[in-house]
Amino acid sequence: MNHLIKENNFSDIWNPNLSIPIPAIDIVIFTIYQNEVCVVLLKQELDWKNNYILPGWIVAKWYSLEENFDNILERKTGIRWVYKEQLYTFWNPDRDKRWHTISITYFALVWMDNFLKNVDLTKVAIVRYSDINENNVWFKDKKIWTDHFEIIKYAKQRLKWKLEYTNIAKDMLPKKFRMSQLQEIYEIVLWEKIDKRNFWKKIFKLNMIEETWELDKSTNRPAKLYRFIDSELKIYDVM
Repeated sequence: MNHLIKENNFSDIWNPNLSIPIPAIDIVIFTIYQNEVCVVLLKQELDWKNNYILPGWIVAKWYSLEENFDNILERKTGIRWVYKEQLYTFWNPDRDKRWHTISITYFALVWMDNFLKNVDLTKVAIVRYSDINENNVWFKDKKIWTDHFEIIKYAKQRLKWKLEYTNIAKDMLPKKFRMSQLQEIYEIVLWEKIDKRNFWKKIFKLNMIEETWELDKSTNRPAKLYRFIDSELKIYDVM
């Protein structure tokens, strides 16, 4: 860095030896579809071949990051009003062959029914997280572009952590839900079976949900419906 300071004029922002990295936003959107964690990706032709990429774009000046996020999300996917959380900043100079970009990443959660009502399916692909790995035959010719694979893995780990000490599951469920639906979310994301009795006991002890005093009559066995007590993200003791 010292040699750049000595040899270049900082007022010359177009000097190729002292270029300014371009800030961009990339979004990892998770949803539960067909009992699996899925990621919403864009299919785009880059480097003369089809690649799957995260919804994203360059940050527009004079707008906040939140405004940029909302604009990119709706413009690229057709959806809006999702839970979002800033994830990490990926800054490797070689991450983009076209220019030096700094990726400000977010992860977002959306309940599948809300997603399907608003998404533009001509723009996106719903890809199972389990399919996003370098050993999968399906990805030999259709790989995720640049470092988006690493970003998705990082986001999935964050989601698992958050599920263990917050009420973040609320953003992957309808407003009113059966207890079995909540347990399914935990099992799908954590990728493990959970003892029903212990799970219910922990959830009620945390005072995370409450009864609605309504029944779900969509099946032959009506079940109680519950809702989250807090509409905003809340931290609890570790489950």
